Amino acid sequence: MSRHARRVLSALLLTFVLAAVATGSVAANFPGRNGQITFQRVDADGHWQIWVANPDLTHQRQITTGPSDNSFPAWSPDSSRIAFQSHRTDPYPTDDVEVQDIFTMRADGSDVRQITDSVGDSEKPAWSPDGRWLLFAADRADWPRGAGIYRVRSDGSGALHRLTRLPSGSFWQEMARFSPDGRRIEYTEYRMTPAKDPGNPDIEESALLISQADGSDPRRITPWALHAADADWSPDGRRLVFAPGPASNDYIQSVMVVDADGTHLRALTHGDGATGDGDNFRYQESFNSVWSPDGTRILFVRASYTVADGFTQGLMTMRTDGSHPAWVSDVHGEEHQPEWGTSSIVH
Repeated sequence: MSRHARRVLSALLLTFVLAAVATGSVAANFPGRNGQITFQRVDADGHWQIWVANPDLTHQRQITTGPSDNSFPAWSPDSSRIAFQSHRTDPYPTDDVEVQDIFTMRADGSDVRQITDSVGDSEKPAWSPDGRWLLFAADRADWPRGAGIYRVRSDGSGALHRLTRLPSGSFWQEMARFSPDGRRIEYTEYRMTPAKDPGNPDIEESALLISQADGSDPRRITPWALHAADADWSPDGRRLVFAPGPASNDYIQSVMVVDADGTHLRALTHGDGATGDGDNFRYQESFNSVWSPDGTRILFVRASYTVADGFTQGLMTMRTDGSHPAWVSDVHGEEHQPEWGTSSIVH
């Protein structure tokens, strides 16, 4: 896929109304004791950089730097390393051909290792429960024929394994995540549906799919019209938490859960949406949701706007039934793609 096409797709998938901020995917969390979180922020030069912090945002540390975007961090199962995507290997970052690779690094930002081979666009990594493999979306510089979900050894050795291909009518697959037992993967698939009125533009839709770990036997678990995306397995592997994509409900997103078989779909956050007009206009949405490793909380991003207070965004937690929402810190920043790692000790 060309750089221009990928930028258009990224704008469609990662931008929401009132604030030009990205909301993309998050990685699956593994069962265990709650440790530190990782997330991304834009630096002073306009590049995404990766941070780690305690769950209340104390002891924050920026662990990537430089003139390239470093984004979509994903903890390894033991939280010793973080996988991420970066444009740093693109030899011609201003041309129309996008090169993006998957990397891993230690949790302090040291020992950076390139995992993929700089062929086309590779993005949004996730670890297998045993730490041996990384899943990622890629186009292999041959979109749409090369687009799909791929697997590679987490040390970068060996060949890439292609797990999925785009079916007819679909244009992208991403956000692949192993189930906690490693037997299945979940991913998001996007398609364009012709508008009923020929005078209107085609409609972008997305859905969550679950397949076997080798990509076989894919099964859709959410309706296309829901525009589901951005999913994370619960630590017990029974449910997924996600936020419908920006094409739904006039760009308003709310955190939802669904059982892994597609049943018991319901919203956890309420009051999301836009109401009023003029000085009474209010707006709120919730997205980027992930389970805590101990399975008791959900971490997510809340964004809101009022005429009086302007735009506010920050990280919140709530119980897994949606009750007791609370800000994680008195200071609200623009953290994105949070993921909660496992640890025996929180520093």
